[in-house]
Amino acid sequence: MIVFKNVIDNILDVCHGANNQPFVDRVKRLANVKYFELCERITSLALLRDVKELDFTTATDDGLWLPSNIISIDSVWDEDNEIEFLERDRADIDYTEPGYRFYRYIGSDTPLVVSDDVTINNGASSFTSDSVDAYVAAAVGNTVLNQYIRFGNELGYYKITNNVSPYSISPAYYGPSQDTKSFRVRPEETQRMILIDAGEEILKDRTVHVHHVRHPKPLYRDNDFILLPTSTPLELMVMRELPECKAMRPVSQGEIDDSIALASRLNPKFSKTGNPRDKNNSPYDFSTTVNFFNRRGA
Repeated sequence: MIVFKNVIDNILDVCHGANNQPFVDRVKRLANVKYFELCERITSLALLRDVKELDFTTATDDGLWLPSNIISIDSVWDEDNEIEFLERDRADIDYTEPGYRFYRYIGSDTPLVVSDDVTINNGASSFTSDSVDAYVAAAVGNTVLNQYIRFGNELGYYKITNNVSPYSISPAYYGPSQDTKSFRVRPEETQRMILIDAGEEILKDRTVHVHHVRHPKPLYRDNDFILLPTSTPLELMVMRELPECKAMRPVSQGEIDDSIALASRLNPKFSKTGNPRDKNNSPYDFSTTVNFFNRRGA
């Protein structure tokens, strides 16, 4: 198990900066930034994989909102009909391609709620905001339940778990206390998903399971667990950015790339079987009668 303090201590030992508190704070902040970068690059991390059920019977032609904390999507399955939806780029989608597909896009360039009146304390599991109160009260059906919030310039996303003030969040917030500071509910980087069937129709008649990789929790406390198989790439990336470390421990980009490759091998992403698949991307059942000489979309 790798904890935050061990990583910071290793870096400070190299830089001889343990007694310089402003430098320690800068190292911790940079370590968080690089940690999030690594989790976006090493998407095979098992501890960051999750699954979300989306009910598309409530969708519009604009699709459904995805959770704000998604990094990437591994697969989308309609388990009732045994159909896998394949991801395609929105701009390059081939409308003559048979099979079921999905694409993602930025749903809005404006957050659901954005203001500068949030109050939350270190260690708290709830926050208050007059702007969120006003949004919820503005119209019947307005809700922030199950939306994600970002606080100021702090990293990480927090899920809102109720719709009345004080608004509960998960996980708890361990960053610096915020008093009348900025925030974003459903930040502008949040994406929507649209499902398309083999006949190019937008689907709004089913529930799918989205297997995805999510963002980690920020690292604030000494005993915060780091979801990496090895801390080496994180330590190297931080030291390469610090002028104080360059003379004492030079770090090349090649060394960082090698350490990231090793971390990926330590936590591999397993590929699907090579069995022949039908137009729904499901493996053929060889116990049934199948004409394998048909075209894939037949």
